Amino acid sequence: MRKLALLIALGAIGMAACKKDYYEDSGLQRGVYDMSGYDWLKTNPMYFDSLVTIIRLAGLENVVKDSTITFFAPTDKAIKEAMDIVHEWRYNEFKDTLKLEEVPAEVWRKYLSRYIFKEKYLLKDIPRLAPSLPDLFPGMNMESWEGYILNLGVLYSDYNGTKDVGPRTVVICDIGSLDNPFYEVNRVATSDLQPRNCVIHILNSDHSFGFSKFRFLNTVKEYIP
Repeated sequence: MRKLALLIALGAIGMAACKKDYYEDSGLQRGVYDMSGYDWLKTNPMYFDSLVTIIRLAGLENVVKDSTITFFAPTDKAIKEAMDIVHEWRYNEFKDTLKLEEVPAEVWRKYLSRYIFKEKYLLKDIPRLAPSLPDLFPGMNMESWEGYILNLGVLYSDYNGTKDVGPRTVVICDIGSLDNPFYEVNRVATSDLQPRNCVIHILNSDHSFGFSKFRFLNTVKEYIP
């Protein structure tokens, strides 16, 4: 799949195409928008139309519209890939594919709420994370909207042989266990977008919805035999 950088200026994403292209690691772009986070996502349907749909299905529309939050936004690509796994399972079981609306709302809410955190966290507010040196640079463990614990951090990089002066990247990590965390790193492609009520960090193109497509599949199976 062709990888494009996400270029977000102060307006909407200015990319016209007949099909969706996705992006990776564009670095930091700054934008302040006089609209809610939910409305901002709606203005960019090329990347977020499925996301907007599952926000509504999960009953989280008012949260993304009105609450003071930080939202790590997965793209439609991540949602499509998760549904592709579901459809592969159903095909092997001689069953029909599912529309987004046919996945139970509880499933969407369980996984989508993991991307939402109370209060606003810009890159400058998030501490450094070095997964190989967690005692020195641990990032910060945070409860997401409904209590699932993840780690937010900023990865530092080198430049021209000088340590830690290169670009910095916001990441969100599924850590599995507080006692023995494994830091499954998910990088942000574009950070610090600021609609009225929230901060949006857009996850890059290799992110798996729910932090694991297969955990998502197993949950769907529990609700839809």
